Amino acid sequence: MDVVIGAHLGAYLGACLLAAVPGKTGGSPVTAGDWELRWMVGAPVAASAPPQPRETPKLRALGRSLYQSRCAGCHGESGDGAGPQAARLAVRTTNFTRGVYKLRSTPTGSLPTDADLFGTLTRGVHGTPMLPWTALSDEERWALVYQLKSFSQRFREERPDRPVPVPTPPKEDRELRERGAALYSRMLCVRCHGQEGAGDGAAARAYSKTFSQEVRVRDFTTGRFIRGAEMEDIYLTLRVGIEGTPMGAYDMLRDDEIWALAAYVRALIHQRPLYEFPPARTHANAR
Repeated sequence: MDVVIGAHLGAYLGACLLAAVPGKTGGSPVTAGDWELRWMVGAPVAASAPPQPRETPKLRALGRSLYQSRCAGCHGESGDGAGPQAARLAVRTTNFTRGVYKLRSTPTGSLPTDADLFGTLTRGVHGTPMLPWTALSDEERWALVYQLKSFSQRFREERPDRPVPVPTPPKEDRELRERGAALYSRMLCVRCHGQEGAGDGAAARAYSKTFSQEVRVRDFTTGRFIRGAEMEDIYLTLRVGIEGTPMGAYDMLRDDEIWALAAYVRALIHQRPLYEFPPARTHANAR
């Protein structure tokens, strides 16, 4: 990852989790603002994962142990998303038993690849309680990948489709952004994301009244994208969609149109995310 990681990283992540997820249930829910962290989630999604080790009984045992100690508090012991801390989080935790993941490099309806799962564990899910687990070794993160797959029957019955290739992005210039602005209007992005990209469109207001945890319309102005804010990240989100949400795949658009829309979305960002971890206890208000 292109993130500055010091020797204090493990302690920092632990402090964040302890501060955000108390040891007992009850009390006020954690608000979305508490988790609008301003760090970036790593290198563009096109970055390759390290070599994947073969699944062995030893690796499976490591994954089970790590999951129970690191993940079950939110995602539940059986992976159903109903851990003891889940109800307190403003963002609903993923139910791994369904085998439906928001972040994939594969087409709509397909399972994610193992590399996709590894990437999510490594990069985190920006703006949510899912932190980047870079404090874990590559082997430990691969062990968790196998553990996550064990929760869903889908991984035993299906194989992921071939990942969608991410082309080299074009130069971001005025012409490209102007084409993107026209597409933003034509594709009715304004209905959810608003005219200025602030996530305040009419549909977003309707979702907020009925699906507060199910649907969180992205505010582009903050630069906090769950996959990342680089051109490649936004391209892939537009191309394959975000499974389990109203954000469908824009697979009817040509590559040049996807790039134009991505460039315009990036032009709406007012706050550039940090590429370093801010100091502990100041992360929520980092400048």
